[in-house]
Amino acid sequence: MTEPGSSKARLAELDALRGIAALAVVLFHYTVKAPEILPRVATVDHGFVLGNYGVQLFFAISGFVIFMTLERTKSSADFAFARFTRLFPAYWAAILVTTVAVHLLGASELAQPGNIIATNFTMLQGFIYVPAVDGVYWSLTVELAFYLCMWALWRARALDKIEPILCAWITLRFAWLMFPALPSLGSKLLLVDHIAFFAVGIAAYRVRMGTRRWRDQLPVLVSGLIAVTLIDGSEMALIYCGTAAILAALIAGRTGLLNAPVLVWLGALSYPLYLIHQNIGYAFIAALEDFGVPPIVAALAALALALGLSQLIHDLVETPSLRVLRNMWKARRERTASTTA
Repeated sequence: MTEPGSSKARLAELDALRGIAALAVVLFHYTVKAPEILPRVATVDHGFVLGNYGVQLFFAISGFVIFMTLERTKSSADFAFARFTRLFPAYWAAILVTTVAVHLLGASELAQPGNIIATNFTMLQGFIYVPAVDGVYWSLTVELAFYLCMWALWRARALDKIEPILCAWITLRFAWLMFPALPSLGSKLLLVDHIAFFAVGIAAYRVRMGTRRWRDQLPVLVSGLIAVTLIDGSEMALIYCGTAAILAALIAGRTGLLNAPVLVWLGALSYPLYLIHQNIGYAFIAALEDFGVPPIVAALAALALALGLSQLIHDLVETPSLRVLRNMWKARRERTASTTA
C-alpha cells in the first residue's frame, strides 16, 4: 500500500489530474464545440464550458513532470527516446483509427488527404502550418516546443536558475503583443502564449523537492498572473489561479481523493483519450442523432466509445510499445557500457 504522502502516491495523483483534465476537454468538445466543427450536430443544453480549460492544467502538469524528468536524465539521447516512446506510438495509432473511423461513420468531411496525414505522422504539422488530422493535436506542437526549450536549458546547465529564466520567458509574450511583425514561428517555438501555465508546474515541482518555498516562487507566479490577466483577461486569470491552487494542494498532500481507482484508471487513459476523442466523437454523435438519439445521450455514448477506444490503444499499443522499446533501449545502453568498460 502506497503511503498518501509518498512520491509514488503524488505521481499517481498527477496522473489522475491529467485524466480529469482529459475528461474535461472531452466533455467540452462533445457538449459545446461539436456543432461548430460538424454543423449537423445538435447543441447540448448547458454544455460544459469549463472543460475548455483542461489543456491549461495539462500544461502545468507537463511543467512539473518534464522538469522532474530532466533532473533525472543522463543524456540527451535518453530524454529524446523517452519522449518519443511516450508520445509517438499512441499518436500514430490515433491518426490511423481517426482517419478510418470518420469515413466509416459518414463524416468524411472531417478527414484529411493522404499528404496531410503523412505530414501529421511527424507531429511537426503545427510548426509548418499544415492542418492537423484532429483538432486537439495543436497542443502537441506546444508540448514539443516545451520539450525543446527545456532540453536546451538542461544542456546549458541552467535548470538551477529556472526562476529568473521563467520570469523573463513569461515577459516575452509582451514582445509579440507590442510588435506583431515578429515571426509567428518564433512565438510557437518559445510557446510564449502558454509558458505561464508550464511555469506553474515547474514552480510547484521546485517547492515539492524542497529547493524553493512558495514565497520564493512568487515572482514567477505573479509574472504569469500579470501576463495572463493583461493579455487573456480575467476569466483566464481565474483559471491560472485555480491551476496554481490545484498544484499547491497536491504539494501539500491534500489531494488524496485523487487516488480513487476510477481516477487512477482515467489517468492511465488520459493520453490516448485526448488523442482519439474529438473527430470520432463528433462523427459518432452525428450518426446517432441521425437515428433520433437525443443530443445528451449521443454525447454520453460518444464518451463511452472514446473511453473504449482509449483502453484498446492503451492496452494494444501504448503499454506494449513502451515496454518493448524501452527494454531495447536499456539493452543497447548496457551493451554500449560493456564495450567501453
